[in-house]
Amino acid sequence: MSPWAINRLSKAVENAAVIAYPTDTIWGLGCHPMCAPAVIRIMNIKQRDLEKGLILLSPCLEYCKPYISDELSSQHIDQLQEPDSHPVTWLVPANPGCPVWLTGQHTTIAIRLTDHPFIVSICSAMQAPIVSTSANRRGKPSVRNALQARRQFGDELDTIVTGFSTGTGAASEIRSLQSGYVSRKFHQ
Repeated sequence: MSPWAINRLSKAVENAAVIAYPTDTIWGLGCHPMCAPAVIRIMNIKQRDLEKGLILLSPCLEYCKPYISDELSSQHIDQLQEPDSHPVTWLVPANPGCPVWLTGQHTTIAIRLTDHPFIVSICSAMQAPIVSTSANRRGKPSVRNALQARRQFGDELDTIVTGFSTGTGAASEIRSLQSGYVSRKFHQ
């Protein structure tokens, strides 16, 4: 996508657009994290319970700071930013003011730092992370490309991003920052 198109899309996302897009792992559905109506739309599209929470994707920790506890140790901050051999979504203590539509019933927020070109572009344009959840309805496999996204979601989405590839094709590992416990292993 051209810089102009990314800028235009970022403005739409900041104004409640819901999009399907490729990530470093699988296709995702996303919106701006501070837009509750867009998050609720995503949950309705997916037929997903709001109590489960969502992931924030970002190219840098800086964009996630408003959502995470400001009491993280420097060791934890370093750990979050340390590259891994595979995609890792971290469960991080949430800032007490973090919206419940992001954390669900949890006291943590899920974040994944990635250098995926689309995530870098959209987040840099917004100066914010983007919400992410797998692009599928409950009980169905995630879509693998723009055509499948169009077939599964049709006009329920504002935009389906094209021009970028997905990464691994498998869901990320999910790991607790505090305990190191892995609640979902990465399988490619």
